[in-house]
Amino acid sequence: MDISAASAAARRLVDPVLAVVFPSACPACARFLARPGQGPLCEPCWASLPRHRAVTCRCGLPLPPGLSACGRCRRRRQPFSSGASLGPYEGSLRLVVHALKYGGRRRAAGRIAEALLEDAAVRALVGTSDVLVPVPLHPRRLRQRGFNQAALLAEAVARRTGRVVSADALVRRVDTLPQAGLSAGARRRNVRDAFAVRRRAAVAGRVVTLVDDVVTTGATAFACARHLEAAGAREVRLLTVARVV
Repeated sequence: MDISAASAAARRLVDPVLAVVFPSACPACARFLARPGQGPLCEPCWASLPRHRAVTCRCGLPLPPGLSACGRCRRRRQPFSSGASLGPYEGSLRLVVHALKYGGRRRAAGRIAEALLEDAAVRALVGTSDVLVPVPLHPRRLRQRGFNQAALLAEAVARRTGRVVSADALVRRVDTLPQAGLSAGARRRNVRDAFAVRRRAAVAGRVVTLVDDVVTTGATAFACARHLEAAGAREVRLLTVARVV
């Protein structure tokens, strides 16, 4: 039995004990958690995470009825050749992203990866990629949080698909203000010079999938994509858990 299988078997044994000794409720519906070690949500809420129902543009953005492409793609100002995400940043999906990012629930990355890979568009996007590159945190933020949630997600997807992760291909060289609460223009200015490619060999001539937790205006993802393109990436794609729509 390999290490990952042994770890999963141990969690199956421990979960019933945790459920009795440390009973907790699902933050989305208040149901009792029968498997607390499997992440913050109950199984019904994991199974019913919000998903995009509308037609999406090739870049992954959900579209209003009647459109076949978003404005940025129509104007050819889109740095991503394709993109995908699980669903809108709301409800139980927002809760599980927060639990991972701010609550330290690192195991949630694995369950999120499994949910993402249920989508055929995600499987196609990842399966034909050469390398997954997570959006980096600044070293100070990484020390504070203890982990990069985008890297955890990229590694969880890679383990399930046989892809390669280059966690240090991109670096965040400027400790920018948090993007939350900033206007779209302020977000773009905030991250304009924040990133750099550290390992050109990891991305040059390759199909790169940039991985992040949430896309709001796209300012951070676009800034990263431009650096990857400048470093010689053959194609840049985008995979995120959620989108603000």
